[in-house]
Amino acid sequence: MKIGDVLYFFIVNNQSGNGLKVWKRISKMMAKMNIKYKAIVLDKDDHGIFKIKDLLTNCNIKALVVIGGDGTIQQALRYIENTSIPIGVIPAGSGNDFARALNIPKNSRRALKKILLGKTTMINVMHVNNNSCLTVVGVGFDAKVTEITNRSKIKKWLNYFRAGKLAYVFSVLRAVFSYSPTDVEITIDGNTKSYLNVWLIAIANTPFYGGGLKICPEADETDNTLNLCIAHSLSRLELLIFFPLVFLGKHTLHRSVTSIKGQVIEVKSNGTTLVQADGEMLGETPVSISIKKEKLKVII
Repeated sequence: MKIGDVLYFFIVNNQSGNGLKVWKRISKMMAKMNIKYKAIVLDKDDHGIFKIKDLLTNCNIKALVVIGGDGTIQQALRYIENTSIPIGVIPAGSGNDFARALNIPKNSRRALKKILLGKTTMINVMHVNNNSCLTVVGVGFDAKVTEITNRSKIKKWLNYFRAGKLAYVFSVLRAVFSYSPTDVEITIDGNTKSYLNVWLIAIANTPFYGGGLKICPEADETDNTLNLCIAHSLSRLELLIFFPLVFLGKHTLHRSVTSIKGQVIEVKSNGTTLVQADGEMLGETPVSISIKKEKLKVII
């Protein structure tokens, strides 16, 4: 491969769902079509992610294609945000919520076909403290659920059978009896309000998290705003009833759910509270989230 060649650059996460299995199919298809490509396969302790910048610098990239889940897309984002290189996605993770939001096919052949056609759109990116992410930032209970899910041994097996979202459901059942709600202070575009007994705060650029939970049904990655869902003053039993409603996006009608929009969000809590973004643990409160307009070119 010569410097200057136009090629597709694939990032394959072997630890994300069925990444390697999907890549084997895709690489055969690319070879049959005689399409030039480079690929990095990321294993558990692989430092291949650090090779990405070098390849992006020394090759003429037609598209950066992620075969993995939302966390892998988040890793790739740091290298192409604010560039003209489009990102393509072939879903192979547990939740695949970014792909779901942009109607990217689950079927790897159909997803590759869209990538090769090359139709693109510009979308917004969330900045969370010093990180960038694309789907939903979760504060509180759902971050605890994410932490339990990511540590779960059953997750890998469920991914193998394409049932990764069940890992999230099992984690909800574990967390609901151990997590305690907290009091929070939320500042939205300079206006501050306090909420008592808050279970979770979701700040969304796209509607879904947790493998299809429609936490902010009206969230739109192109409308230059963030959607907030604040669940507060719920008993544990009410919380268990609440979560099935989220799959349908009907939880927003509940008396204990507050929905707001904004562009710059700051969350402080009474004590430290866990934070996740795109299904990856990000730390603890306080946390600041803002929307950055049209920062990423995505193949749809």
